[in-house]
Amino acid sequence: MLEIEYVIDGMSTKMYVDKTHFFKLSDNQWVLAGDLAVRASIIASSGTAASIVTVIEIDPRYHYCDVKLSHNHHFFVTKNPSSALDKNCEIAPTDPLELIPYELANKPSYHPNGEPTGHHSGPWVAARHINHKGEHIFGWGRADDVMCAEDAAVNDLKTKVGGDTLLNRKNVTISHAYIRKYTKKGRLINKMSPCTYCRENYGSALNDKTVGESDLIKPGRDYLPE
Repeated sequence: MLEIEYVIDGMSTKMYVDKTHFFKLSDNQWVLAGDLAVRASIIASSGTAASIVTVIEIDPRYHYCDVKLSHNHHFFVTKNPSSALDKNCEIAPTDPLELIPYELANKPSYHPNGEPTGHHSGPWVAARHINHKGEHIFGWGRADDVMCAEDAAVNDLKTKVGGDTLLNRKNVTISHAYIRKYTKKGRLINKMSPCTYCRENYGSALNDKTVGESDLIKPGRDYLPE
């Protein structure tokens, strides 16, 4: 078993993997974890590069949290699993609108010392408006007791666009909702379907065409006209 310390955006994190775990380098070459060199650059699923700080062999007789179960690691581009019981981490979306809530949900939960980072698991949603100049304006937010994530994203977008622009279902696009979860299969970024209220309030503006089962009433719900 290897303990690998790496840095992304100035945050140092550790993960634990077997020597036979494959990573993808920045030059698109594959390398075994056991052959990783200090200062090597590996690719996260979001496209971000991580710099390797240390690679230390540890005693496998003791239990360490595997990379698939770690609560604070970024998901890295890796080869297909050899076992049907292993699940690949979800690949980051390429659409900027979808990437915003995905990355917000995919942030580390804990610092290397075990202290919480304060990054909320979500669900997170983003909303986009393209103005008459062709500029893309994004708003985003997460669900709470007052609003669904869709409501929070639209409310944030309205603030950024300003009161002179009438937003409607034709000039606004709302992303899928992304949430960070922990299961027996590991740390996952899942999608959540819009509730019945969001389906009624935003309709065709929603990228997600499915309907969730939640009918929870919240006092701060937003709305977009046709």
